[in-house]
Amino acid sequence: MTPKYLRLLLAAVAIQLSGCASQKFPKVELNAAPAFSIEDYKNRDPHNLISGSYGKPNVPPSVTITLKRTKPLHNREPRYFIPADSTIKVVILSHSARYGINRLLKSWHRFFERSPSSENAKAEFLKAKLREIPFVNAGECFHAKLQRHDFPWGKSVLFLTSYVQGRTGGPVNNDMLILVVQGFTNDWRYAVRAHFSIRHPRLPESLWDKTTKGKVIFDIDEQDDQAEQWLDNQPSDSFQPAIQDYISLLSTLKISR
Repeated sequence: MTPKYLRLLLAAVAIQLSGCASQKFPKVELNAAPAFSIEDYKNRDPHNLISGSYGKPNVPPSVTITLKRTKPLHNREPRYFIPADSTIKVVILSHSARYGINRLLKSWHRFFERSPSSENAKAEFLKAKLREIPFVNAGECFHAKLQRHDFPWGKSVLFLTSYVQGRTGGPVNNDMLILVVQGFTNDWRYAVRAHFSIRHPRLPESLWDKTTKGKVIFDIDEQDDQAEQWLDNQPSDSFQPAIQDYISLLSTLKISR
């Protein structure tokens, strides 16, 4: 190891340690029973989105709640897409400038000021080109069933999407369908970001599902607009679990210092 590389490595470690030395994680509680089960609560220090990267962390510290998936993945090659990890992240925003997200937070503030209800939320969301916190290193195929929702702990926006990195091939499918919830506590001390697994019985189960009878098929690379329109027209309780079930779950979230 060269002296220059060693200095860089030690500097990166020092930055990591300075970012979490005085960090206090909040107490997070969730009543998942009886519809869901909690696998784990885990505190995560500041880190880089790209695993193995050195230098200044770009992801704030968080508390992650991992839920058990309602159904196992069908896709044989999940590395080609980003599946729903069934997690709720409570992200600490006290040092947002350190992670380069101050401008993004201001954009989220404006979005909620301009979108007090779901009536114009989708147009404002797309206009603002908002990113999640923590951000995802992938593109969102669509923003279906987008709605505003206020919880006891704060305000949020919910939508269905699938994440891809480049051309994927195959149909819009249940393995790749994700319910995204991005919210902020009433005091704006924490961001709450959830990725939930969800399915619709008329969608193919995976990229490799060849079933066509009773299914709707939308090419994930070419027909995202049509898929979004179709998903928008489906009743919220036709999804499994129903979107309201996840709303009820998040309503039990409690965050305290």
